[in-house]
Amino acid sequence: MPEGPQFVLLAVIVMLLLLLFVFRRPAGRPRDLVAPDPATRGGQGEVLRLARAGRTVEAVKLLREQTGLPLLEAKQAVDALRAGGVPPARPAGPADLDDGVRAEATRLTHRGKKIHAVKLVRDHTGWSLAEAKRYVDRL
Repeated sequence: MPEGPQFVLLAVIVMLLLLLFVFRRPAGRPRDLVAPDPATRGGQGEVLRLARAGRTVEAVKLLREQTGLPLLEAKQAVDALRAGGVPPARPAGPADLDDGVRAEATRLTHRGKKIHAVKLVRDHTGWSLAEAKRYVDRL
């Protein structure tokens, strides 16, 4: 059996080629599965088509790219579409916060009562604890 630096180099090259072959991308499947469909206004029809075809992962990915939804909400929406229903309504966003609630949360934050401010924001938006805390931290 040959030895030396040339044999080691050859062995490394063969191993890399084997790894590339084993972990290559499957052929015949397009890489860009989430291209928007202009005829359906930004690809919303494509999300529905993917969901109903049972291609949940692609539908969730496309929906997240289009809307910026968190993973769990996008998955719930795709599941609802797949079942033939309507996706659940998204919780209120910062723009939807009532001026009074925003002012009260700001007042509580400046008085050192961040926990109360987070609770107030959560009660009015339905956000998770992390989302409400991020919002209050920015006040």
